[in-house]
Amino acid sequence: MKHSDSILKLLPPLEAIKTISLKQNDVLITVAGFEARHLAAAKCLTKKANGEAIILTYKPYDGRNDFDELACELRLKGIRVREVNIVKYDRFKPNFFTENLKRNLIRLRGRRVVLDVSAMSKLAILLCLDVCRELNLPVTVHYAEAVSYGPPREAYEKAKAERSINRPSIQIYTGVQGVLRVPRFSSVAMQGQPTAAIAFMSFNEELIQALLNSVYPSRLFLINGKPPQLKWREEATAWIHESLLKEWLDVDNPIIDGLPARTASTLDYRESVAVLRNLYWNLAIDHRVLLAPTGSKMQTISCFLIAALHPDVHIEYPTPEGFLDLYSEGVGNQWIVNFGPLETYILELKKLEKSERLDVPQIVETIPKSLSAP
Repeated sequence: MKHSDSILKLLPPLEAIKTISLKQNDVLITVAGFEARHLAAAKCLTKKANGEAIILTYKPYDGRNDFDELACELRLKGIRVREVNIVKYDRFKPNFFTENLKRNLIRLRGRRVVLDVSAMSKLAILLCLDVCRELNLPVTVHYAEAVSYGPPREAYEKAKAERSINRPSIQIYTGVQGVLRVPRFSSVAMQGQPTAAIAFMSFNEELIQALLNSVYPSRLFLINGKPPQLKWREEATAWIHESLLKEWLDVDNPIIDGLPARTASTLDYRESVAVLRNLYWNLAIDHRVLLAPTGSKMQTISCFLIAALHPDVHIEYPTPEGFLDLYSEGVGNQWIVNFGPLETYILELKKLEKSERLDVPQIVETIPKSLSAP
């Protein structure tokens, strides 16, 4: 059996859903965002829901973030919206967020958490999951796809035809505020050893450039996303990162037929877990592993699982300064992933990981022969 097979079998699948049922002491954690899909989970709730809701509100303030519409939708489903259940999330200074969230979950005597990641900051996703892990709460992740994502295909094809030098001109962000690190995902393991950075490609190369300018890794491993429907975006993100791929090509970022060989689904988080585990086990012996969750929301779930499995993985997050209006439109397919009590689940994965790797004397390969997920 391959090392990754048994772990992957324990990863719960994505389940398509139309409705979400909240029972007494269930807690929906959602966010007042500006994308249409920030309302998706609330609209999916069955009427006369018995649970509670914790609403994240973003700082710095953005007038497009619509708290009132979200609160109205929750009230229509029977969810009380109380001031005490509103938790501020400062995208640039998130240090106090986890304690505030933890206090709310304890006060509400949360029995199960439904975490709606559809419009949530990636670092907020990681922090919410880690608080749930600390409290060993059963977690159901909810994710709504958008109908369309910015930028449109025409903008990419126009920029490529014009051989635009400023490729982030088709980005969805206004810039990069900086690179954030938080104590919960910081590791001092392997200090002094060369750093191997792992990052996901997106529509903004500046995110990874900011990371490189901050941590100066000796090696960089890029993972390209495979959207389930909009196949052209895989080619587009590869083109946007073309200069980085050339700079860090060597054997660390192989190219096949003009596209990066290392890919993972932007939706099915299990593919990213497989890729990240391969990279970890082939790097951790003599490198400090640094992980940047610069990909999709569901790829961020994979980053959490890897960091929870291996506390020596250090996470740094290049955070966008702001978002343009072309970010996403509409609400598409909706999915849930049921993890059960999160700390218990992580410990089960760790136990299996140790049993598989205990008798492996060394990692022979530096780079796996195939980094594509099964």
